[in-house]
This record gives sequence, structure tokens and C-alpha cells, in this order.
Amino acid sequence: MLHKPKLIMSLVALLGVLAGTAASAAESAEKIADAARCYACHQMTTASLGPPWQAIAARHAPNKKLMVDVLARKIVRGGGGNWGDVPMVPNQLVSIDEARVIAGWILDLQPKK
Repeated sequence: MLHKPKLIMSLVALLGVLAGTAASAAESAEKIADAARCYACHQMTTASLGPPWQAIAARHAPNKKLMVDVLARKIVRGGGGNWGDVPMVPNQLVSIDEARVIAGWILDLQPKK
């Protein structure tokens, strides 16, 4: 049976591993977005040709489970009408699986304070 200090140390270690995994997943998603030239139309906090990623997260994060696939399809196929008159062009530089990674990362973004 684990003593409380050992249990606490084990939980702290596990949380550290999980935090590191989340950080590396975010780095991976950002690298995919960069390679796919997403930054040409989107920025983190300011609108450019497309909406800022944090605005997308603020609008859609409450429905993350559904919106990961919706946004991934929009990344790959393009679309329009949700953020104004400029349609999102299809991005042929990413697979649907990579688009899901990007969409999940966007929906996990927290507003900068």
C-alpha cells in the first residue's frame, strides 16, 4: 500500500508527464499550422484575412467534441459565411487527420490576459 507522500509524489509526476504531452501536442499542431501556411490568413489574437484563432476558440470551444470535425473539414475543404464575406479557401497542404490536430489545438486556446 502506498503511503500518502509516495502517492502524492506519483500524482505530481503523472501530472508533469501529462503537461509535457499537452505541450508537445500543442507544439506539433503549431508546426503543422505553420507548414500548412495557416498563418497567411490567421493570427492568434488579431483579425487578418481570417478570424483570430482565439476568437474561433471562444465561439466554438463549448462544443469542442463536435467542432473538431466541423473545423477540420472546413480547413481541408474550405467554406464561408461564418466570419464575414471572405471565404476560407481549401487547404490542400494538410490531411484531414492533421486538420483535426490543428482544430483541436485552436479549440484548446485560452485568451491571453
